Amino acid sequence: MEFDFIKYLPVIAAIFSAVLGYLFGVRSKTNERLIRYTEENLKEVFSPIYHDFLKINSEQRSREKEELIDSFFMNYLERDTLIYKIGNLELLNTFYGLNEKYNIFKKERSELLWEEFYKDFYFKFFLKLKEKYENSTILLYRDFNWQQYTQSKPYWLKFYFEIINFLFETFKGIVWISIFLTYFSGASNLIGKDLFPKDFWMLSLFILGSSALVTLVLLFLNIQYLILTSTSQQSLIRKIMKKHAPIIFRKWDGFLSVDNNINIPKMYKKQLFEDE
Repeated sequence: MEFDFIKYLPVIAAIFSAVLGYLFGVRSKTNERLIRYTEENLKEVFSPIYHDFLKINSEQRSREKEELIDSFFMNYLERDTLIYKIGNLELLNTFYGLNEKYNIFKKERSELLWEEFYKDFYFKFFLKLKEKYENSTILLYRDFNWQQYTQSKPYWLKFYFEIINFLFETFKGIVWISIFLTYFSGASNLIGKDLFPKDFWMLSLFILGSSALVTLVLLFLNIQYLILTSTSQQSLIRKIMKKHAPIIFRKWDGFLSVDNNINIPKMYKKQLFEDE
């Protein structure tokens, strides 16, 4: 089946315009806002809490460790606290729940309550916050190595890198749009609905194939960028598994990476008549 390519030039132009408009408009503004909020949260919340816990966890003396935990909750429960900038309601509720557990432990002074609290403190709060800390750091500094690399190159080579990267991102967007167009126009033909012109499916398939081929070529030309901005901890497979198969992900991720056990530090045993 043949199709009139000239007839669909306005459609092709509209697709390019939509991709470019998204890249320069919505996406760039969203990314700028995200970077600004991420930088603020990393500086004011994630990094301080992360390093506070590292200090708590590394303290070997039980009394000093407990005093650090006292200070931790006292600091982040002040009226002008910035804990809300964690931006995750589940993590916030975990924090407040931990504070209640810790207060109960302070009254009861039970070994069991101490172990339960510290396990929750580590697994339910710290590890989740650590993930956010690492993700925020990756987001802010993902392009740092790439920028360092390009700044040392001649002007014409920097321009070449920017053009190649821009074309790569543009054709990636065209691939995704053409996938949707191919799917819906093909489905329209199969069910016998004239939602699209008869030869529109062929055009969509042509755009998909040609844009995918160009993207593949540009992928190899952008290999240096992909290497310098990639991170194994955020691979596509890990993200998909973590989102759609969390139970399998936790089992295999624990098996292949780190053990989920933690050595609970000794509880500080207060002396009789010792002040709080």
